[in-house]
Amino acid sequence: MAADDIVGIKKEFAIVAPIPVLYLMGHSIELSLKAYLLHKGESLQALRYELKHDLERCLRRAQELDLETLVSLEQGQYQAFIALNELYKTKQLEYSVVGMKEYPILGALEVIAKKLLWTIGPIVDYNHPRFETFIDDWDDYKREFRERD
Repeated sequence: MAADDIVGIKKEFAIVAPIPVLYLMGHSIELSLKAYLLHKGESLQALRYELKHDLERCLRRAQELDLETLVSLEQGQYQAFIALNELYKTKQLEYSVVGMKEYPILGALEVIAKKLLWTIGPIVDYNHPRFETFIDDWDDYKREFRERD
């Protein structure tokens, strides 16, 4: 991951990523969830005006449409997801806001983003040529998640 060059060699479960990386993780998660919702019949209007940029609302709606049978989040991953959402939906990752904040750990967010992208991508028929380069060996990928979860 490109952030590794910035944050060093520490295990990603021991670090908080730079704010631009947190923003991009949130954006990736949002796009994956909204792609799933569109595939399941949600309208663009609902995504834009009801769900907005609230990742937790998007996740809950996707779970109502059976995403939970495909992707599950461990407790630590869900806590990181909630912490990210509080910063993401209020635009605190884009604009300076004074006050205390809780920042999520990079490793948990990376696992969530990959789980969603690599599970939802094939469902919504995402076949961008570069997508294959991210999944060199699907079996290795699944083993990695079993080890992390």
